Amino acid sequence: MNVGSLYYVDAGMRDFKTTCHAKAELGDDVIVSRSWDIEENLQRNGLLATNVMVDFGSLVKGALDANYVHKVHFSLTDVVVEELPLDRSALVYSKLMNEPACNTVALQFVDDAPRGYVCQVQKTLKATAEFKLDRDVQSKLEANAKVADITDKIKQAIETQSDVNVVERDGRLFTGTALTYGVSMNPTCLAPLNGHFQRVLPQNRFDRVLNFVKFDILEPLWRTNAPPSQLAQNSEMVERPAN
Repeated sequence: MNVGSLYYVDAGMRDFKTTCHAKAELGDDVIVSRSWDIEENLQRNGLLATNVMVDFGSLVKGALDANYVHKVHFSLTDVVVEELPLDRSALVYSKLMNEPACNTVALQFVDDAPRGYVCQVQKTLKATAEFKLDRDVQSKLEANAKVADITDKIKQAIETQSDVNVVERDGRLFTGTALTYGVSMNPTCLAPLNGHFQRVLPQNRFDRVLNFVKFDILEPLWRTNAPPSQLAQNSEMVERPAN
C-alpha cells in the first residue's frame, strides 16, 4: 500500500483492494521519516505473534510431534513512516478522480458496496520483520537439533503458510524488504452521489452498527441527488498487518 492511493476497504476493515494507484502523481510530496519511538515501543512490548506453526518433530529423534509444534513470532525493525501532507493529498485525490478510469471504478465500488468504503491513504508505517521463536523454545530445540536445520524449518514454514519471502542473514530470518504494517486513512471517504451522510471508517462495533443504520436504512428513504463527496482533511490510524 502507498500514500495517496485510493483503496476499497470492507466494512470489517480486513480486506483492502487497490482502487486507484497514485504513485505517478506523488512527485516529491511524500515525507519519509524513521520512527525510533515506534520501533523502541515495539521492542519493549516483545514479539508479535504470527499464524505460522512449525513442526520440529522430525528434527528431534524419538520426540512426540505435539511437543515440538511451535508458533513463530516476529519483531519489526527499520520502522519508517511515509506521510502525504493533507493539502497535497487533496490535490492527488483531484488528479486521480479526474482520470475517467479511476473515477468510474471508485464510484462503482462506492455504489456497489454500500457496507464498504473507498478511502485515500494518508500515512503508512513500513518495516522489516525478523522472524524467531521464543527464547526458551529456541534453546530447547538447539539442545536436540542443529541451528541450521531449525532455521530452514522456520523459513520453509513461513513461506509455505504465508505469501512472505524470507531471506537469511547470519542465521537470522528477515522479510528482506519493508512491508506495510500500519496505515492511516483520511477517515471521511467517498460517498455515493445520492448519499446524505459522510462515509467515516468505523472504529468499533457501535460505529459499524451506526453506519449500517445510516447507509442501509435511512439513506434509501431519502433518494436525492447530492454533490460528490470530498475527502476529509483529517486522518485516523487503522491497524493492518501486512503479509
